[in-house]
Amino acid sequence: MLIAKLESTLVDAKNAQRGGSYLCPACGQRVVLHRGTRVQPYFAHRPAAPCTFPGEGETAQHVVGKRQLAAFFADWGVVTLEHVLPTIQQRADCWIAHQPRPIALEFQCSPISREEVAARTQGYRAVGAYPFWLLGKRYAQQRLGWGLIDRFAGWLKGWGLCLLFWDVTRQQVRIDHHICQAVTGEYQCQQTWVASLAALVQGPHRRQWWPEPNLARFRWELDRDLRRSSDTLKPLQTAVYLTGHHLAGFPDSLVTTQVTPPLFGRGLLLWRIVVAAWLFEHVRFSRATAQRLGDEAFRLVGGTTTAVRFYGADLVQRALGELLADLVAARLLQRLPNGWRVVAQPQWAADYTAWLENDEKKLG
Repeated sequence: MLIAKLESTLVDAKNAQRGGSYLCPACGQRVVLHRGTRVQPYFAHRPAAPCTFPGEGETAQHVVGKRQLAAFFADWGVVTLEHVLPTIQQRADCWIAHQPRPIALEFQCSPISREEVAARTQGYRAVGAYPFWLLGKRYAQQRLGWGLIDRFAGWLKGWGLCLLFWDVTRQQVRIDHHICQAVTGEYQCQQTWVASLAALVQGPHRRQWWPEPNLARFRWELDRDLRRSSDTLKPLQTAVYLTGHHLAGFPDSLVTTQVTPPLFGRGLLLWRIVVAAWLFEHVRFSRATAQRLGDEAFRLVGGTTTAVRFYGADLVQRALGELLADLVAARLLQRLPNGWRVVAQPQWAADYTAWLENDEKKLG
């Protein structure tokens, strides 16, 4: 904690003197001033009387980072360190008097649950503030995955869906931006460092591009994981097996290079495989049937339409429209006034092992 109350005045720890009767501005309990040679001055609650407001322990990174961030974002408006919001029982690391709405900045360095992130985010929204999360070193060292994306990713103009990290040594923001998911399920992003608020507002200049999916490796990994009895693939294999096919023998006509928001669980391609296997069990089917099967397959691949700070309400509907259009273009389906008619079956591998052996040669 950098700010404490002395009588009726707020005092910054860097200006505080030992021996004062300092109180926590949030909960009103006594706090102790810590001054040392290696760590910037800060206040802390006594171990027997922790703060009733949620927060994280004052690591050196957190103490230093809050001051750096206050300076970095100063051009957006007056910055108040550790601004207390009694109505929602929260304390923002930095509160920025930005127009048209204030910004509540959270510098997260320690572990935190999804539930707590969601509660804090909702609290800031309830008081009309924009929740702005920046992550510390422990998060910057993690591989891009659903845990990070689900809790902390948000939309930022010019950067798309992104994660922001603050490096206290470089005093710069690292932005993992334009986060998306490859058709084979991998999470992808571009990474850029910015040294000023102006550069953050301006956004990136380079063109975004993504590599083509490695289908040979994808088939090989599917077969390997199924042989290892993967718990996440078993329900998908069962669904496809009941239609007379094998997951790794999926038709090339189902392949797309489309990237998606990172909400498709095991990936868009597995979803398309399962949906197609079910659709081609019919002679004719309606839009309602297709939508029902699409939703069921989405749950089966572990998809979700909601993260803490972003959502994709029409995600399945759009993906279904693209799949049906691709199958019509491939002359496997015919569009009818009230649905679709199957005119040909896609070519599944009768002997998927032979396909895999051929793909292994491509892998080298």
